[in-house]
Amino acid sequence: MISKRKIMLVEDDDTTVKLLTFMLKRNGYTVVSSKNGEAAVEKVTEEMPDLILMDVMMPRMDGIKATEKIKTNPETSGIEIIMLSALGQEMEVMKGLRAGASGYVVKPFDSHSLLKQIEEKLSSS
Repeated sequence: MISKRKIMLVEDDDTTVKLLTFMLKRNGYTVVSSKNGEAAVEKVTEEMPDLILMDVMMPRMDGIKATEKIKTNPETSGIEIIMLSALGQEMEVMKGLRAGASGYVVKPFDSHSLLKQIEEKLSSS
């Protein structure tokens, strides 16, 4: 089986990190993670993931600001970003999409639909 692509997980909640890492690895993805947006922005150019799952509410730098920084860097601007957040209000979703995310998933999420969205983003990139 050919290894699927690399996903960067940017999430400060350990339980969510463990759950997503297990789910993604079980589906053949390579997973790297960062605890906050600041660490993700620093790590993204060395890791060059194919897709980023970005939490919104995190310490140091939130997911909106991190997404903006990643999307304005010419080296990383082409990386697909899906926001993962407990904030499901339309205003929050719009902020994420305006920052450059190509998808927005509200927690708690359905793992099958999240995997489907990941597959769609990766097949179109």
